[in-house]
Amino acid sequence: MPDPGTYLPVLLSRPGSVHLAAWDDAGRIVALGHLMPDRSAVEAALLVEDTWQDRGLGTRLLRRMGGHAARGGWKTVYGLILPGDQRIDAVLRHATAPVHRRDDGGVIRAWTRTRDLEASPALRPRCPLWRTAGRRRGR
Repeated sequence: MPDPGTYLPVLLSRPGSVHLAAWDDAGRIVALGHLMPDRSAVEAALLVEDTWQDRGLGTRLLRRMGGHAARGGWKTVYGLILPGDQRIDAVLRHATAPVHRRDDGGVIRAWTRTRDLEASPALRPRCPLWRTAGRRRGR
């Protein structure tokens, strides 16, 4: 991926977007999730630093983003996945709502309906690394 400094300012400044992050004890961002409005749908994206993968951060971010999407009034949450991405496949296996997939010309489009997210059990992460809206939680 290119240097995050080149694309994060644009990503973080989009109107209506929701951003979640996890920090390590040194204050570095180790995981980032965002929702970007797209008409009646919202696109979800996850980024977890390599050394922090396989610890459940992506799954927790996805669940939190699903809650924001349901409260935001969007009908559908979707994400674009490269074929063979086993890590995101693992995250989606832990989704609390049915995830549908379709091949869109070499990219997999995965989506769920927000009404299914609203019906699924609310699973709030219990992780001391969460910060939202500029606040630290769990410390």
